[in-house]
Amino acid sequence: MKFSKKNHEFRRRNSREVSKAFVVFILVVILSFTSYAQEKTIETESVTIDNLITFIVEHYNVKEDSTKIKHITFLIETYADSFNTEDKVILKQAFKLLSNRLTEKDLINIAVYSSFNGIAHSQVGATDIKSLLYVIEHPKSSVKTLEDDGIESAYKFTKDNFVEGAENTLVMIRIPNRKSEIAKTETFSTDKKTKAKSNAVVLTAIALLPELISVIKD
Repeated sequence: MKFSKKNHEFRRRNSREVSKAFVVFILVVILSFTSYAQEKTIETESVTIDNLITFIVEHYNVKEDSTKIKHITFLIETYADSFNTEDKVILKQAFKLLSNRLTEKDLINIAVYSSFNGIAHSQVGATDIKSLLYVIEHPKSSVKTLEDDGIESAYKFTKDNFVEGAENTLVMIRIPNRKSEIAKTETFSTDKKTKAKSNAVVLTAIALLPELISVIKD
């Protein structure tokens, strides 16, 4: 009789422990699923500066077609304290075009990497073109805290400032072969080539989309 009672008690206790274990298991599964569902998805793109305007045209529609808030981090390669005239022209026209295609609700970050690293501008409205162009004109002085790794800090910043319900994107803008170019002595002939190439880029941009004409005039 005593044995039967003890056996019954053992079974009841064992049943409670199994129930607790099952509840804990269910909670772990739920938490894991919730965590997975809330995982921060950040789209990444890479483009050279020579293809930047084409990239803007192909990836960002005009305002009337926008359905989701954009949160974009542009990670721009640096090769000196400032960009040369040619690259400034391309970057400025690209951001002007982008500003015309997005809304004030859309957010833009600018980060830099390579020669110097850090966050140059954080979550400015896409239509605040003056603020964006200032960073292009003064990239190094716009970085408040210089980092060791610009790429890592840009990804971390984008993740830390993830906007729920928005299209969170990081776009790396590569500027290849500039370090070797700035080492050369500038001459009248090279200046002419630079101006000709800059004009060619602008003309190509105009051919891509009529709206660029008004952007360049501003």
